[in-house]
Formats: sequence, C-alpha cells, structure tokens
Amino acid sequence: MAIRKIIPNPFDKDSKLSDLAKKGELLKESLSFTVLVKNIIFLIILGVVLVAYFKISTTIVAILIGTEIVVTLIAGYIKIKEVKAIYSIETQDDAKSYRKLLITNEYWEFIKSIFKVIANGISIALIFVFFSSEISNFVVQNTPSNLPIKTEWLKYIILVFAVFRVLEFVMKLIGYKWIKNLKESGNFAQVNQEYVLIEKKLELIKFILGISIILLISFLTGSPFWIPSMFVSFMLLMVILSTVELKRIKNIQFENKGTDISHHKIKNFQNEQIVGAVFGIMKTTTDFKDMSKPTGSSVLGSGKTYFPENSLLLTNYRLLMIQIPVSGGNKIVGKIDYVSQNFFFNREEIRQKGEQMLKKNSISQFLQLATNDALYRDIKIVTLKQTKIIIEKISGNKLEYVFMDRGYIEPLKKLLRFYLKEKFIEK
Repeated sequence: MAIRKIIPNPFDKDSKLSDLAKKGELLKESLSFTVLVKNIIFLIILGVVLVAYFKISTTIVAILIGTEIVVTLIAGYIKIKEVKAIYSIETQDDAKSYRKLLITNEYWEFIKSIFKVIANGISIALIFVFFSSEISNFVVQNTPSNLPIKTEWLKYIILVFAVFRVLEFVMKLIGYKWIKNLKESGNFAQVNQEYVLIEKKLELIKFILGISIILLISFLTGSPFWIPSMFVSFMLLMVILSTVELKRIKNIQFENKGTDISHHKIKNFQNEQIVGAVFGIMKTTTDFKDMSKPTGSSVLGSGKTYFPENSLLLTNYRLLMIQIPVSGGNKIVGKIDYVSQNFFFNREEIRQKGEQMLKKNSISQFLQLATNDALYRDIKIVTLKQTKIIIEKISGNKLEYVFMDRGYIEPLKKLLRFYLKEKFIEK
C-alpha cells in the first residue's frame, strides 16, 4: 500500500471529503499496528513481573495475560481485514462512499469487540471457578495489616472489569446498529451530521453508565453520602448540556442556495461579465488587529464561520468573493469546520460546482452567493505573492486570501495586470 494513498494531501486539487475520511481511517489503522506490538510486549513483561516478583500463580497469570495476548493478536488480524475492506471502498460518490466507510469501520470494530468479550468472559469465569480462594489468600497475605482492604473487594474489581467489557460490547453493538441505519443522502455534511449525533448519543450513554458504576461502587464500599451526591450532580449537569448539544446539532440546516453572510451590500452592475475565477480560496489574517477579530463561533456542537467565501471571481468591474455551495457550507458541526475542511480537502467539489455555474454565465446567480467584493476603482493596491492575494482598499480595509492550486497564478496575473494596471504588484 503506497504511502501517498493513505496520507491526506491538501495540495491535491481533486481531493474529496470522503477521500479524506478514507485516508484518515487507513492511516489510523496502519499506525495502530505498532500499538498492538507494544501492547503484546508490555503484556509479556507484565506477566513475568507478576510471576517473578509478586509470586502470583503462573496459571492465573497465564489465563489473564494469555487471554489478552490472544485477543490482541486476533485484533491485529481483524485490523488487516478492516484495512483491506476500507481500502477497497471507492470515493467517487462523496456522501455514499462516506456512509459505506462509516458502516464498514463500525462493523469491524464490532467484530473485534465480540472476540474480546468472549475471551475475557472465559478467562474471568475460569479464575472465579478454579482460583477464587487462591486469589483471596494472595490478597490477605500481601496486604499490610493497617490497610482495611477486604478480599471481597477484589471480586468486586473483577466483576466491574467484566461489566465494563460487556458494556463495551453492548455499546459497539448499539453503535453498529445505529450507524448501519444511517440515512442515505447525497450530501456529505448531512451524513456526517447524523454520524456526529450517533457519536454524541453513544458518548452520553457511556458517561451515564460509567457514573452509574462509580455510584454502585460507592454504595458497596459504604462511601460518605456527599461523594455519590457530587457524582449525581455532575451527571445531571452533563446530561442537560449533552441534550442541548444534541438538539443544536440536529437543528443545523445546510444551505444549498445563497449565503447567510454578507459583509456589505453587494451592488448589481449593468453589463457586468465574469472574466476569470479562482475556485478554492480561504481568507487569512492580514495583521495583528485582524487576528483579534473572531473568524467564527461554535457553542455546544453547532456554529458557523464568518468568512465562508471559497472562490474569487474577476469581472470587468471588480473582484467578487463568493461562497460556492458545497458540503457543510460555512457551518461548524462538532469538531468539523467545513470552511477550512473544504478548502484543504474538498476543492474538487468547489471547482466542479463553480465551473458548472460559469457555463450558465449568470452573474446574478453568483451575486446571490457573494459575501464581499472590491471594486477596481476602490482598490489602492493588490499584491500577488505566489498563492496569496492581498487586496488593500483606498478606505484602508485589507483583505487577504490564499489558494492552493498554482495553476491559477498565471491567469490571475494577466487579469489583474489588465484591470488594475499600476495598482497591481507581483512579488
């Protein structure tokens, strides 16, 4: 498997979001093989220490450590199958490919959890049936007399471990069922929105179960009342916040027409014609003052970017910054900022949709997507530094944009030189 096929490349003008997700999974799974090797080495060392130093029964250690090693080896084999399955997924259809990728990944994670819970269940059952008294004697003999540790606590610990493993399996099962039933959509962002909702729900369930186990342990060990009360209060707070977050994410609407952000009124000029375009731009900061201005905001999983323009149009009157409607638009969903995500890894969609619109030669359609502009008569100077364009207006306002695809440089130079004359500087 070639490295370039698993490393996301922001300089690839044909990149897609589903391709990014695929490469991300391949990279993650490939790197995890080193973790598996480290885990096996650690388990072997741990087994030797438990037998040689702590004098724990070789049989008990062999059951516990051996089971974990077997599970780790099985997980490695399953990872190989998973990597092959993910690698075989084509990414031509962005949204459908992403959905298939999510389902495939979750399926193999579920398979791994099946082997893990079976193996751990067998090892714990063997220990409880055949070595319960031996473990109790070991705890009694090796616990200082001044420590109030009861032998029953060890059983509770093993029981909690078993419960955690079972819950982990149940959560994987629920996650797989939910993700398997993801709605089919032609919109990548909508598929991802559904996936984020599932992930957030699973996180909430895991959190509640985790706190519940802590409360159970507190009850069994006779902890003071204020300890479980504190955990209950914390749990209620997090449940409320998570519920609000889920609602906010669910209510996100992805606009396919027009833009909901405009930095000033965009005028309409007669006889205006589009003479050039750069598809795939992103606004950057021009100075320290500009850095202090917020570029976007997100609260509890939902937000938006204030500068969503992703393309630059050149007309016979001005430079026009527009937001071509692509996956996610200017929204921030969970941890994903779609403006930057699309700029680095989804320029193919920006370019394709932009070129389709250009064929219609409708300036009015582009004006509906405009977020900002700079009339040639209002421009003091425009500086082009390779793939960075800096627009300074007579009013003192500055705009700075970058683009990744170097094929736009020469056509952009010619057009700027023609329309701006001495007001254009190339560096």
